[in-house]
Formats: sequence, structure tokens, C-alpha cells
Amino acid sequence: MREIDKLAAEVRQIRSDTAGSLFWLKMIALFVTVGGAVGGYLVGQSNITRKRIAFENRKEVDSVYQSIIRELSDEKPILRATAAVKLGKILQSFPKEWDPNKDLDRNRIIELTKRVLAASLSIENEPKVLKTLTIAIVQHHPWEENPNEEIKTRGDLRAIDLSCAKAKDAYWANVDFSDADFYRADLTEASFKEAVLRNSQFREAKLNKAVLKSADCEGANFLLADLRGAKFNDANLIGANFEGAKVYGTILAGSTLGNNANAKVDISQKDEESNLIDVQEWLKSPG
Repeated sequence: MREIDKLAAEVRQIRSDTAGSLFWLKMIALFVTVGGAVGGYLVGQSNITRKRIAFENRKEVDSVYQSIIRELSDEKPILRATAAVKLGKILQSFPKEWDPNKDLDRNRIIELTKRVLAASLSIENEPKVLKTLTIAIVQHHPWEENPNEEIKTRGDLRAIDLSCAKAKDAYWANVDFSDADFYRADLTEASFKEAVLRNSQFREAKLNKAVLKSADCEGANFLLADLRGAKFNDANLIGANFEGAKVYGTILAGSTLGNNANAKVDISQKDEESNLIDVQEWLKSPG
């Protein structure tokens, strides 16, 4: 009971000191531990000696990991950028010294790291830190043993929540974003070339001048998205939903269509204008 009271007091203190979305990032530093404070993140072992050694290792890993999370919410942009690089390195190559006996559940730590970076993309405002975050978050390549070169180098962000992410000019080519959520994300001029975007949600997202060449957008939802100037050359758009999307200057040359629900799209150039036409008419138009 004392531990619960102590934890509740710490949460209240964080809430009183922190406003807005930053509260949740600091909560991560409090609650999410790699060392075993939260059940399910680590795999227990039966051997008592091994348990003791593993516990000491976990404590050390926990301390290092939480220090990185604290840096990610530091006032200094250089420290936040440095923390993003460190987390990216964890995704790129899990530190062997962290887990010499495979006592840690690596996959859970990797997923946690992705979600921390994703949350940061919606909180951060410094452009250079944001750019560093967009690079770091796609460093996990779980298919490195696949003989297919395209799949081998593909980043894995399946089912990631990137709602409200600030990812202008992000280079996210050849990344698997299946079932990802980009609700109201700013993806202006981002590159999704050859990315997998199956069933991804882009509701109200900004994709102005984004590159989706050869992307697999089957079943993707672009409801009310801003697609003006976006390039869907040779993309798979079967079953994609474009209801209410702004599509002035959108390029569809070579894209694969089919089973696209009846809807209206806005072909007006300016924000304050509205010119709705049937989606089927737009999809058949040249360009």
C-alpha cells in the first residue's frame, strides 16, 4: 500500500509540473522500466543464480534506458537530438552487452522504443530534432535475413500510432506502415516511395507534395486528407478511400485502381475554396 501511495504521489507531482503532451512522455520515464518494475517486459528465469545476475544487469539497463528517456524531454534541443540517435541505435542493433544471456524481451523493448519516438514526433517543435526523430524511428529492420534485397532493408513500423506527428520532409521510403495511424499528421513532402501502407489511416493528414511512388496503399484511408501535389505514380490504390480529400495537382499516372468506394473529392487549389467532383471521375482523369 505504501508503494502505491508513493507512486500516486509521484504521478501527481509530474502532472503538477508538466503541461500538455509532455506529461505523457515523462510518465513513460516513470512507469516504463526495462529492469522489471512493470511485469511482462522481461522474461523470468528459474535458476536462482542466473536470476540474481540477470537482475543486476536489468537494473543497469533500466538506469541507462531511463536516462535516455529523460534526455528526450530535456530543455536543450541538442540533448533531445542525442537521445533520439541513441534510441535509433537500439532499434538498429540491440546492444549485446545489455542482454548477454537473452534475459530481456528484446521485441518488447524495441516496440516500446518505437512508440516513445512516435510520441516525441507529436510533441517536439525543433525542426532539427524532428528530422533526427524521423530518421531514428525507422532503423528497425527485422527482415535482414530475407534474401529479397527490398524486404531485407525494409523498416518495420507496423500498427504504429503516428497521429499528429510532425514529419515534414521525412524519408520513409520502403518502410512497412501497415495498419499505422497518421491521423492529422503533417507529412508534407515526405517520401513514402515503395512503402507498405496497407490499411493505414491518413484521416485529415497533410500529404502536400508527398511522394508515394510505387507505394502499396491498398485499403488506405485518405478521408479529408490534403493530397494536393502528392505523387501516386505506379502506386497500388485498390480499395483506398478518398472521401473529402483535397486532390488538386495529385498525380495518379500508372496507379492501380479498383473497389474504390463512391465519394466526393475536392479539386480546388486553395484552402478557402471547394469544388467537389465524383471520385471515379477524378481517378479516371489523366495525370
